[in-house]
Amino acid sequence: MALKNIILRTPSFSCARQNGFAFVDKTRFIDLLEKSSSDVPVFLRPRRFGKTFLAYTLFCYYDKSLAGQFDENFKGTWIYSHKTAKANSYCCLRLDFSSVSPDPALVKESMTEEIAGGLSKFSARYPQLGLPPEKLDPVKYGSPSALMKAFLNNFVSSAKNGERLYILIDEYDHFANDILASDKDAFRSITSTAQSRDGFIKQFYACLKQFFGNGSELPIAKFFITGVSAVSLDSLTSGFNIATNISSLPQFNAMAGFTHEELSKLVDETIDFIRYRDLAKDRLMEVMEKYYDGYVFSPDCGQRIFNPNMCLVLLDHVARTGKIPDVMPGNTGDDTAKLGGMLALTDPDSQKKIIDSIFLRDELFAMEPGELNLNRGGLFDWNQAVWMLYYLGYLTITSENNAKKYACPNEITYKAFIEYLAAKENISPLGVGDDLTESLRRGDIGPLVEAVEDSISGLPGMAFAGFNERTLQLCFYTIIQMRVNVKVFVPSLEVETGGQGRADLLVENKTGGPSLMLELKYISKSKADDAKCAKALAEAKAQLGRYKASPKFMNTRQLKAFAVVFVGPKAARIEEA
Repeated sequence: MALKNIILRTPSFSCARQNGFAFVDKTRFIDLLEKSSSDVPVFLRPRRFGKTFLAYTLFCYYDKSLAGQFDENFKGTWIYSHKTAKANSYCCLRLDFSSVSPDPALVKESMTEEIAGGLSKFSARYPQLGLPPEKLDPVKYGSPSALMKAFLNNFVSSAKNGERLYILIDEYDHFANDILASDKDAFRSITSTAQSRDGFIKQFYACLKQFFGNGSELPIAKFFITGVSAVSLDSLTSGFNIATNISSLPQFNAMAGFTHEELSKLVDETIDFIRYRDLAKDRLMEVMEKYYDGYVFSPDCGQRIFNPNMCLVLLDHVARTGKIPDVMPGNTGDDTAKLGGMLALTDPDSQKKIIDSIFLRDELFAMEPGELNLNRGGLFDWNQAVWMLYYLGYLTITSENNAKKYACPNEITYKAFIEYLAAKENISPLGVGDDLTESLRRGDIGPLVEAVEDSISGLPGMAFAGFNERTLQLCFYTIIQMRVNVKVFVPSLEVETGGQGRADLLVENKTGGPSLMLELKYISKSKADDAKCAKALAEAKAQLGRYKASPKFMNTRQLKAFAVVFVGPKAARIEEA
């Protein structure tokens, strides 16, 4: 079987099909969408989850002008042998808001320009139904709704043969989420309907609602809207109450992202295991499960989903090199900034509890909030903040009882959170100095402890005032990441030991040598004395004893465990357990 190429930029569905790129067939969901009760479904998933490719798929399936390419686009897919009566029966208008500027001063003009671009492509396919070039100049219109209304009025007067519109709006909230994270007041300004505010977003959706209906006299027959967060759905489109959020319905859990079965098939289609004989499929799948799996989008569906973009980036690397990289690819820097922006919108008490829970890898209990509308003022409370982080992909559903439970889905997401927390606690710049790899190879943690002492001593006074055991863990973790060869050692925080609790820090040796387990204790200088230090040391050693005796570690021959007690910026006690 000839291997398929991986393409990392989001191609159009027709481009992927006609060029033989690797793709996962999701066309069975077309039939499910038609059978759903809403003609205006909103489908929300985290960034990089394949929403744009899904929108392209629907566009190719329903657009009348592409009827002649149906076989070329869909032959071999599920829907090809289950073709519905509505295939290629609409005039499709696709609007992509992912490029709308998040600058509050430019967003209105930028959104109008993006709509003009979508209408221009529509008019090229349907010149008799679209607007002529001279009427597509966004400068002539004062708002997105004014341009859209001009197009829709023209469509009504020009449609003679029962033509109706299917409008696909991709990434409807992309720019709004960026504005929300950086400037809450600007977000309210563009979404509010108050006279003192612009509210042009709501005006746009109110215009669309005016032209939508089941009767043939109204031009818009169907919508499909993708996005990330319900906060924009509640705040932007309350004038668009015809929409139905289908995101948590169990039948659509896997409509974007890869199931285990889908990813396994994709691996077989793209990786040459005959050429790369040292590469094991089981190991590759295990790595992707650890870093990119774990998303559940319906409380009634236990099926776990992989982040598709991250899997494709990794598979592309493996397909080219035959090796699993030492550092897993992931856009954690961007994710870290967005996480910080959203947590800043949360009330301080809830923010602290959320940070503590995620750091400790604990489940978070939260009820689904009635709405996420920031136009009503204030900050997110606990339920709203947890729900928002869930929508953004930082948390995922783990189970359901009276209250839903959420947790960090995988290691790449946890890493983004740790990077955010390290920056928040002024730890990120630390760690410049000699390489510590060889000392850790010998099982000697002395140089590591000294490096941490130096780094803590260099913290700003205000940062050190709030220093605690979690900060100490982050210091150790950051130093190891910056001054230890990642091909040899990999640090992990809060490591489950198998029913015996969590170790503060596990430094795994990838070369087969000794791994290190550290249990850390911190006592402020003002509260420290010999008795407290001895007690903390004994407690740490007892914990390490339980961890080492757990099923996960009791058969590990090369594992060194150390109890470390810090008093202020210095290590007061270090003993191997």
